[in-house]
Amino acid sequence: MTFTQKASLASITLVLVMMSTPTAFAQDATIKVGGRLMLDYTIADIGGPDSSIRDSEVRRARLFASGKYGDSISYKVEFNHATGGGIILTDGYVQFAPKSSNLKVKVGQFKTHVSFEEQTSSRFISTIERGAFTDAFELGRRLGVSVNLSGDNYGLDVGAFGTNVETEGGPEEGYALSGRGYYNPVKTDDALAHVGVSWRYRKQGDSQSDLRYRQRPYTHSAPDRIVNTGRFADSDNVIIGEVAFLKDNVWAAGEYAVLSANGSTGNEDADFSGGYLEAGIMFGGKRTYKSGKFNRPKVDNPVGAGGMGAIALVARYDTLDVQDGPYLGKMDTIVLGADWWATKQTRFALNYFNVEAENGTAESGNGVVGRLSFDF
Repeated sequence: MTFTQKASLASITLVLVMMSTPTAFAQDATIKVGGRLMLDYTIADIGGPDSSIRDSEVRRARLFASGKYGDSISYKVEFNHATGGGIILTDGYVQFAPKSSNLKVKVGQFKTHVSFEEQTSSRFISTIERGAFTDAFELGRRLGVSVNLSGDNYGLDVGAFGTNVETEGGPEEGYALSGRGYYNPVKTDDALAHVGVSWRYRKQGDSQSDLRYRQRPYTHSAPDRIVNTGRFADSDNVIIGEVAFLKDNVWAAGEYAVLSANGSTGNEDADFSGGYLEAGIMFGGKRTYKSGKFNRPKVDNPVGAGGMGAIALVARYDTLDVQDGPYLGKMDTIVLGADWWATKQTRFALNYFNVEAENGTAESGNGVVGRLSFDF
């Protein structure tokens, strides 16, 4: 039995036992089941050498169970359809939030505390894919513990982590440390400003392969990474600055990340960077914000309630630079997007992208990615 299977069995058993135990604690237990489905189709052409992409993909198919035990303990267990088949554990954690306190402690598998866009759910990001640096620098989920301190217009998270539970095990699995803080200098009913900074350090274990930095030409359906440094580092530090603004139905956001990679024995060190800038507008609704990230949009007149939904338009410039010394690869991407939010839970998205690359597997690429997504 794999670790994920054991964790799944343990989580399900814990929920059933605690909810069936005839105690006051169990009587206060709640459970909610939900999920999301994202179906993509890509038409794209990659040049130098030439290749074409005409492909559909189940980008995400997730089911979760979440709830509370009394007033101070909450939990979540979520599974996702894995690329190439199979089921993987995405989130699996318990959070302790004592009453009359602004402190929270989370234990389990969840995202490390880095990047405004990485913290924002894939349901609510403004483009179909996140910024290129978030994948290239592997800002993902790990098993660990974190502490959160938050107020009405600020938040601070610090955490210590091992590896993702799906990572092949070994005697030395490596670890990561992370922290993120944000502040809202403006927060009114119709305007908001967000500034933040985050940091992550990660160290590979003796049983793990060296780190590498790579990314596809925007669409996840692309079979190859357009830039790829190869494996060379045994640890790295990344620092990310973030800003976002909301004013009625208009928004703007941006992030910039710098990463220092420490080469393993015989390999040179390197400094890389990446980031994005975007601006958008929504007709018939507006974007929302909660606890340091974008949240579910507001749709004024949804389909099914006598309305036509909302339309969102966005323009983004995205850059990734993993060129330093012997390591090569740079890409710049323009994304133009249009979304129809039929309801606040149903989204039809269309993104046009154009990418230019240096010292990669290709020189350029452009295409259109469409997505149908809904959650419940």
